[in-house]
Amino acid sequence: MTTGLSDVNIRGVEQGDYERVLAIIDGWWGGRVMSTRLSRVFFEHFGPTGFVADADGELAGFLLGFVSQTYPGEAYVHFVGVSPDRRRRELGTALYERFFGAAYAQYCSVVRASTSPINTTSIAFHRALGFLIEPGDAQIDGLSVRRDYPVPGESRVQFVRSVGARHGLAPVGVGDPLAC
Repeated sequence: MTTGLSDVNIRGVEQGDYERVLAIIDGWWGGRVMSTRLSRVFFEHFGPTGFVADADGELAGFLLGFVSQTYPGEAYVHFVGVSPDRRRRELGTALYERFFGAAYAQYCSVVRASTSPINTTSIAFHRALGFLIEPGDAQIDGLSVRRDYPVPGESRVQFVRSVGARHGLAPVGVGDPLAC
């Protein structure tokens, strides 16, 4: 079985990738305006935990995340997207695996993520990756959600997953004073 990744190159995010992602993001979300949620900051300041997938000279996917400054040992996936014609071909999984490795290399053992309760595809994807839904303060369509997150008037399903040696990852840069 082919994974659909033979022509894909996953690399660290660069500042110049911001415009590339901005140009496609609303289209990848079926016209929903997502570009206002995309900050250049992730492309400038979170390079070690951001990834871009290129295929045949085109953007195939991206993942933007960071290591928490507030919660030692935790990392957070802020935004992930895969081109509609590349979905269900393991690219999203490959991007997450790259992030899990980067988080673990920075001494994180927990990864968190969130999605809209209407995004049933994202919810199923996160569950398939081993994420658990965290208890929230409300229910929407039978899902536990956190109200007024990330901004007032919105709600998100919040996920948590352990990463580490038992998940096939090995630490890198042991002794690095800048690691979490």
